[in-house]
Amino acid sequence: MSKYLMRAVAASSLIAVALAFTLPVQAQEGAAAAKPKKQQFTGAIESIDTKANTVKVKQKEESKTFKVSDQTKYSTAEKKTAALSDLKVGDKVTVAYTEESGALIAQKIAPPAEKKAKEKK
Repeated sequence: MSKYLMRAVAASSLIAVALAFTLPVQAQEGAAAAKPKKQQFTGAIESIDTKANTVKVKQKEESKTFKVSDQTKYSTAEKKTAALSDLKVGDKVTVAYTEESGALIAQKIAPPAEKKAKEKK
């Protein structure tokens, strides 16, 4: 009987050690999945609502509404550091944002980066 008891204890110990190593790995994967992915959207400002703290940007047929906050950074063609009040309807912008709980949170709103012309040899 003690032979069976020793095997059961050894098997239980192996399972406990295996779980001890896999649980932290699963926790790290969950933490990585929770971090919002940074995205970009370029278009023209369609509307600015300072009461609701939103900026709506339209790209061809698609429009997206972004929430802005005190942490949102702004710049314009004239000002490297700007404010929401410096943005105007019709301005072409690139919005760097994350999606959190279904809302698009603007991290930065700035003029789109100019594409460099390729030199021909």
